[in-house]
Amino acid sequence: MERDEAVKELQKESLQGLSDKDLLFLIESYVTKRNDYKNIARLINGDEDVIAKMIDSDRVFNKVMSCTERILAISPYFLFSLLLRRAFKEKRKDVKFIEKAIDALNSMEPVIPWNKERLMSLLEDTHVSNYIANMLAQFIESSKLFSIGDDEKISHQYIVDMITDSLHSDNIEKFHIYCHIGNYTLFLAGMIPEYIKYRYEYKRRPVDKQYYVGYGKTYYGLASGHTNARKNRLTGTLSQLSEGFEAVAQVLSFMNREYLHPAKAVLA
Repeated sequence: MERDEAVKELQKESLQGLSDKDLLFLIESYVTKRNDYKNIARLINGDEDVIAKMIDSDRVFNKVMSCTERILAISPYFLFSLLLRRAFKEKRKDVKFIEKAIDALNSMEPVIPWNKERLMSLLEDTHVSNYIANMLAQFIESSKLFSIGDDEKISHQYIVDMITDSLHSDNIEKFHIYCHIGNYTLFLAGMIPEYIKYRYEYKRRPVDKQYYVGYGKTYYGLASGHTNARKNRLTGTLSQLSEGFEAVAQVLSFMNREYLHPAKAVLA
């Protein structure tokens, strides 16, 4: 994979380009009064507005959540798109979340203060949810979590190692490393914050969640200002992830706890 192609992996999949398998699963879950599924698939294939309406429906969500084989029946991208869009939707209605998120975001003294309108804009940004769905679909392979680009032989488990690599990289590779640091920190802070807490409290690692938040905001910000962000139409998305990192991480934690591991949510 060429390095420029590696950058495109960050937004490889979209609702417009669902696989035939995902599209048929979506239609079978949504449509109740017809059974000509393949004909419907031909009609709606590539129509993002129609597909988005279907994937956001309670009918499809409930079908996925009640299906014991849901991970095997659909692609990781489809699953994460559905769950992320649902999580963002739920958090838009959560008054306590909104208040706490605004307070957390403003505690970092942003150039432009956060308010409800600005937070709603972030939570409604489908480019952000699509970017994260692509990232999560890649990171379910642990080798992708710790490797940058296509070279899985070189593992990076520490942010400082990634930063060191960026100092000796060309312009394209710098952009990819900046994005990877942002993705890596968001994944840890959002999907497995208990791992960070455990290492900090019991393994005496001198880095807490705020450490990852700080690096995530910084490197998503560097990525958003890079020429390759403009080339790949990622400037706005990466800027949103940088400035709204804390809120996005909280949405990821909610999704993971409530939808992927509901048993843990009940115990909590």
